[in-house]
Amino acid sequence: MLVLDDVHVHYGKIHALKGVSIEVREGEIVTIIGANGAGKSTTLQTVSGLLRPSSGTITYAGQRIDAMAPSDIVALGLCHTPEGRRIFPELTVDENLSMGAYLRRDRAAIEADRGRAFELFPILAERRTQHGGTLSGGEQQMLAIARSLMSRPKLLMLDEPSLGLAPIIVQQIFQTIARLNQDEGLTILLVEQNAALALRTAHRGYVYETGRVTMEDAASALAADEQVRAAYLGSI
Repeated sequence: MLVLDDVHVHYGKIHALKGVSIEVREGEIVTIIGANGAGKSTTLQTVSGLLRPSSGTITYAGQRIDAMAPSDIVALGLCHTPEGRRIFPELTVDENLSMGAYLRRDRAAIEADRGRAFELFPILAERRTQHGGTLSGGEQQMLAIARSLMSRPKLLMLDEPSLGLAPIIVQQIFQTIARLNQDEGLTILLVEQNAALALRTAHRGYVYETGRVTMEDAASALAADEQVRAAYLGSI
């Protein structure tokens, strides 16, 4: 469904991605783990068109997207929930959800998807008239995911969905991620600082070090690997 082939990305003179090749198959959850600065978020930003690769190709559903505008990539069914949530703080919950559907014109289906978002995250229904900036961190993360779902993605990229959240909220969010995949068949590319949680949730994974893929395997195999355990999983 998504293929990155020998992708290089530069920030000025900084070589952020150094020949990254990964793939995401339809119906999978694939995770990318690695230390801060390894290139995980850069990968998602490059796929979503926010950054341009210096070389290499990115193909989504058989179509080259590495030179496309971000809005055109969203229109193809690939949506990015960025690190730090990036909700619109001055807009209400309802208005934030409407922004997620800005490319759509099917009003009845949009309202059905709004109801689905409230079913996935009931607290958002209670907060629907509140400004996004008044929500808690966990509620903002739920809103960011719900806003992405309003675009009806076929592939959803999630960047650090657990960052800065209480454990009980993290559990709720990851239960929803698993539900979206298992019950609705949504394909997910997940960047997550909590490597243990990411590997428990994903089907396959890639390990990044300084802009390169150093390992790839089934998530269960990576979780059992002594090198991965020592570097990212601690004693668990």
